[in-house]
Amino acid sequence: MKKVGKVLLWIFAVFGFLIFLTIIIIASSFPAKKKVDIKPNSWLELTLEGEHHDYNVYKNVMFFQEDASISEMCRKIDKAKNDDKIKGILLKPEFFTTGWAFTQELRQHLQQFQKAGKKVVSHIDMTGDRGYYIASVSDKIYLNPSVSAGLALTGIGAEINYYKGFLDKIGIEFTVLHQGKYKGTGEIMARKNMSDPMRESLSAVFDDLYSAYTEGCATSRNLTRKEFREVMEDREEYLISSHKAIEYGLVDDLLQGQEVNEKALNNDPVVDFADYSESVSGVMADKVAILYAQGNIVRNDQRRFLNGDYRSITEKKISQQLDIINKMESVKALVLRLNSGGGSDLVSKNILNRLEEINKKMPLVVSMGSVAASGGYMISSHADYIVAEPTTLTGSIGVVALLPNWQELREKADINTETIYKGKFAGFLSPNFTPTSEEIKSLNIELEKVYDSFKNIVHEGRDMSMQKVETIAQGRIWSGQDAVRYGLVDTLGGLTTAVKKAAALAQMKDYSELILPQPKTLLDLIMEGNGPFQIMSKLNLFSLLEESLLFEIWQKEPLLKNFLEDPIQTILPYDLQIN
Repeated sequence: MKKVGKVLLWIFAVFGFLIFLTIIIIASSFPAKKKVDIKPNSWLELTLEGEHHDYNVYKNVMFFQEDASISEMCRKIDKAKNDDKIKGILLKPEFFTTGWAFTQELRQHLQQFQKAGKKVVSHIDMTGDRGYYIASVSDKIYLNPSVSAGLALTGIGAEINYYKGFLDKIGIEFTVLHQGKYKGTGEIMARKNMSDPMRESLSAVFDDLYSAYTEGCATSRNLTRKEFREVMEDREEYLISSHKAIEYGLVDDLLQGQEVNEKALNNDPVVDFADYSESVSGVMADKVAILYAQGNIVRNDQRRFLNGDYRSITEKKISQQLDIINKMESVKALVLRLNSGGGSDLVSKNILNRLEEINKKMPLVVSMGSVAASGGYMISSHADYIVAEPTTLTGSIGVVALLPNWQELREKADINTETIYKGKFAGFLSPNFTPTSEEIKSLNIELEKVYDSFKNIVHEGRDMSMQKVETIAQGRIWSGQDAVRYGLVDTLGGLTTAVKKAAALAQMKDYSELILPQPKTLLDLIMEGNGPFQIMSKLNLFSLLEESLLFEIWQKEPLLKNFLEDPIQTILPYDLQIN
């Protein structure tokens, strides 16, 4: 009996601890908002470091604090632009790794801030290309004089791993079927090097990104394009030292941090950017809804919250938000803010249908982020208007199927697979066996249908001849700049441009913005089924698998997960990490 009593005590203790933990977690989801008194002539101090996403869904979540989103920063800058108490922004760029289009958009908001008569001053310890690109708009740039400080300006580039050699050694094979000459999705698994069409496509995009970067910096610093490119391409040192930065005209002076406050800011008050509220007073009756859609387009929510990547686009998520918009009589127009390299063809078509339904009721404008390609372009194509940044990656109108099989590995491991099939396609594309010529032929028929359907969607949505669609399709990736030239996009600009266009189409002069999805807390996360037990079990699973090279490939190439759910994809060739 004593043993039973001890067991019961332990059970109650554990149960009590979990209740206590839950209370703490829930309480932490509703922290008191820090109130900051903004004094006249204040400066906002904005530090840019790491990756900032376009929009953060979860707010005030214990153990998971994300850096401020690009949309949050832009809204705060716009508010500060009209705030009489804000004199300027003190920018501290570090190694900022956000996508180039988002970087470009943040830079544009700072330029609008300056046009309103406000100042932007940058102080740099050490930064890279994106950080300097943003800082280049500053009225003054100050660099730390330390010998270990400097500018690490490397340029535009990407490194892409090709795994076929490794996969051959362990006996795993990927069969890749494409529709579109440039549709290189999956070639990292089926080739040892980059195909010529893919190199041609990416090289052209990188040329546009590099031009936007170098020309932007040169213009802002009153340098010629040739002078700035000589710094990028002909200098001897990797890290541009403080004195070389002065010599090249990249910075204005060398100051320590405290000296910036004294000499550049005149000891005016400095407020942390995070403590400055983004809310604005006054809400108009008419609204433009801004719906953020981020991540791969998948059939089911992948719930990768713990590794910092909970972002995905599903039909269910989009439908829930569109239902909210549809029920609100005050919403007169919709802006779909999209950042996606595509994914499931079926889900993309379903989302397109839902968007067409609401488009019958109100104007629909798409604002493209750093990437809106393949399936991401498909769901954009029927909008009334499409806006993209010059450095947005878009297009990639094509289709691919990726078929993994481990027959050779299975045979090496002496694993015998017995089969009992009833029906011609009972074992269709089983990963246990190399696909047969009949299976490949059958799947190619489906791919041709999907590709023709995709081209027809673009033909109808963009009012473009099928002949022209064919010339710009083929799976080729375009920069936003080229996309405007070829009619895939209507104009260049950011979210502000898209919102203004949506309001104009709805004939609204006075309006406010409704941002969706509404931010969620940890309580929402728990209610969605990610309670403490699920979190702990996931943490244990990750710790067991992360040592494996295969797991590393799996994590780096998330498109593999998508293909296991749905073998026919309209998705970008790579999860491009552009330097």
